[in-house]
This record gives sequence, structure tokens and C-alpha cells, in this order.
Amino acid sequence: MLSARVVGTTFGNGPESTSDHAYFDRSAAGAGLLPIAAAHVLDVVEAILGDITGIDARTATLWPEVTLTDTGTTAVREVPDHLDAIVVTTSGAPVGVQVLGGVVPPAAGFRLEVRGTDGWLTLTGDHPAGVQVGDLTLTSAVDFAAPDRPVASGVGPTAAEIWTGASINVGEVYAALARDIALGTHDTPGFEHAVHNSRLVARVAESALTGVR
Repeated sequence: MLSARVVGTTFGNGPESTSDHAYFDRSAAGAGLLPIAAAHVLDVVEAILGDITGIDARTATLWPEVTLTDTGTTAVREVPDHLDAIVVTTSGAPVGVQVLGGVVPPAAGFRLEVRGTDGWLTLTGDHPAGVQVGDLTLTSAVDFAAPDRPVASGVGPTAAEIWTGASINVGEVYAALARDIALGTHDTPGFEHAVHNSRLVARVAESALTGVR
């Protein structure tokens, strides 16, 4: 491992919203860019590169006022909608992280690039809602065995076009849980993993606020 960089974007957390989604912009709701979009991006980083041991983060609120399109009113955004960070994982290499809100669907997506002494690999996704939604594609400068195909398509009969494929990763979690039950294993992420991710988001927020790594 030499270095890595990741960009995760979402059409959410932008300059416009609807009144039923206004809670995403309230700090007390715990549903802003950091605990949702950034948490999923950092989870992928740790899954591939190891636990994050150091964080130097900066956040910004690019749209402090949000237009509620269904009422014509505005709401105050109390949470960040942009994150830049440098993190270090147990792999030892620095990782540049950028998580962006308000990216229009055709341009939104996910890209993780990992560079090593023997080549590179990339993990990409093109769902506008973020890396946690839709399938991912792996490419590399060196040969690798193709990963298993997803157990679920993620396409439901009533899903809106923008949410096509949205349940694919939830389907994978249920498939992992079924394997654990059948085999007596404990490989599916559980409550402890959720606590770890929550604490990681808190570390990011603290670093952005105080400059503490």
C-alpha cells in the first residue's frame, strides 16, 4: 500500500429539499451528511484498508439555507454538507477522503482508488444516493478472481427510477445473516460495528471542530 483516495457523493444534502425531508438538516436528528453519507464511505475505507487510526477532517456548510420545494419556504441547515479529510489506517498509507452533498444525479457516484507498489485497484458505484445504495464494480491493474454476484437485484416492482437497485446491499446483509444462522458463524456486522461507526463519525466531527486528530 502506498496511498488511496475516495470520493463519495450524493444528490441529498443540497440546496433544495422537501418539508418531509427537512429533518436531515437538523443537528438533533442525527441524519445529516456525516452520520449517513460519510459514515458509509468511511465504513468501506475500513473494510478494505483497515481500521482508521488517525483523522484530520474539515467540514463546511455550502448551503446554510435550504429551499423546501413543496412549500416555497426556506429552512436553516444546522449540519455540514461537505467533508474533506485525510485519514490513516492500519495499512499505514494516507487516504484522502471527500464526501459531497448536493451533486446532481448524473454526476453523483462513488470512487475508491488504491495505489500500491504492484499496481492499483478501483471500486466504483454510480448510484446517486451514495455508496450504500446500488452495486459496486471492481477493476485492477493486476488479475483477480471475480467476486460473487449479488444475491439480490435490488430492483423492486414499485421502486422509483432513482431508487432502482437501492435494496441490493440490504439484501446482502440478510444473505450474510442467513449464512451465519445456517453455519453457526458470526460474520454479519452487528450492534458493535454500528457503535464503532458512530464513534468514528464523532471523531470526524471533533477533528473538524477542534483540529484534534
